[in-house]
Amino acid sequence: MARYKLTAGMVKAAKGSLGDGGGLWLMPRGEKQYWVFIYQRHGRRREMGLGPLEAVSLADARDKADEVRKILHAGRDPFREASFRQVDNRVPTFGDYADEYIKDHASQWRGGKTEIGWKSSLEVHAKGLRKLPVNEVRRADVVRVIKPIWHAKAETAKKTLDRIAAVLELATDMELRTGPNPARMDAKAREKALGTQAAAGNHDSMPYADLPKFFASIPDSMAGRALRFLILNANRTGEVRFADWAEIDMEASVWTIPATRMKEPREHRIPLTDAAIAVLGEAGEGLVFKGARRDRPIGEVAMAKLLAKEVGKYTVHGFRTSFRTWAQEHGYPDELAEPALAHEKRSKVQRAYARSDVLERRREMMEAWSRYCVSEAQ
Repeated sequence: MARYKLTAGMVKAAKGSLGDGGGLWLMPRGEKQYWVFIYQRHGRRREMGLGPLEAVSLADARDKADEVRKILHAGRDPFREASFRQVDNRVPTFGDYADEYIKDHASQWRGGKTEIGWKSSLEVHAKGLRKLPVNEVRRADVVRVIKPIWHAKAETAKKTLDRIAAVLELATDMELRTGPNPARMDAKAREKALGTQAAAGNHDSMPYADLPKFFASIPDSMAGRALRFLILNANRTGEVRFADWAEIDMEASVWTIPATRMKEPREHRIPLTDAAIAVLGEAGEGLVFKGARRDRPIGEVAMAKLLAKEVGKYTVHGFRTSFRTWAQEHGYPDELAEPALAHEKRSKVQRAYARSDVLERRREMMEAWSRYCVSEAQ
C-alpha cells in the first residue's frame, strides 16, 4: 500500500479524515484532529492513538507509525511495546473506568436508584467488557454483551447500551481512546447488528383466577419467598429485591420504601398482611432477600426464571396487573387500588383522600387480596 500521501499543507487544511497510507490516518475528534494508526490483529480491527495534531507533526506521526509496523511485523503487541507509550503505559480497563464514572456522577443523580441501575448495567450486563482496556473496546465487543438481552430485556438492553456509550465518550474526551464510539449506533446499525426488537406492549399478566393455584406451587426458596412477597404486596421487582429490614416495622405491620428506591420519587407505605408477615418470618438485619454473594440481593432475574420454569408465559411485573384487575372486579375504588401500586396519577380529590384513612382502608383490601392468593395453599 502506498505511503506518504499527505503533505504539510494538506494536514494544515484538514477538515475530515485523511489517510497517509499504510494504516496512518488523521481523524477529527470533536474540535481537534488526532493521528491514529489502524491495523488488524487476531482478526480484530484495532486503533492506536498517536497523539493530537497540535502536539504531533506529520513527520513524528510517520515515525511512530513505522515503529508500530515493526512491532507488528515481529508478531508483538504495539500497545505494550511502542516506546512512545512507555511514559504512560497504563490504560484503565473499561471496568475500572466505568466504576470511576459512576463514582464521579453519583452525586448528580436523583437518589440511589439511578446509581443502582448504572451499576447493574455496567457490572452485570456489560461484564464481558470490564477486563478490556478502555481504548480497545470495539463494536463487536459491545454487540457481544448486548445481544443476549436485546430481545428478552429490551429496555434494559437500551439503557445498558447508552451507559456503555457514555463511559466510552468520556474516555475519548479524556484522550484515552480514539475513533468512533462503538456503542453509538443509529437505528439501522442497531437493527443490522442486533436485530429488530419487538414493539413494547403490556406485561403479560396471569389471570387472577389462576393465581391461587400457582401461588400454592411456588417453591420455598429465596426467590420463591421473594416472589410470594411481591405478589402479596403488588410490588415491582426492584422494590422487593432491595427490601431491607430497616424499612420494615413488624410491630405496626408496615413496610416503608424510601423515595430513593421508588420509580416515582416519593415514599411508599405498604400495609403488610398476615400472609406477607408469614413470608418474612423472623426479623433480621440488612437485606431481606439475600443472594448468593455477600451483601447482595437475589439476582435481577431470579424471580423471572422461577416464574418461567413454573408457567413460562407470564412476567413478574404482570402480577401488578393481576392485582389491579382483581381489585376492580371486586369493587375496590381507584382511590385505594392506585395508591397500592404506588401510582401518582391521581386527582386532587384522590390525593386528599389518600392523606386521611387510606393506609388502613388499603390494609383491608390487601388482606382480602392475600386471603385470595393463599386460598389454595390452606
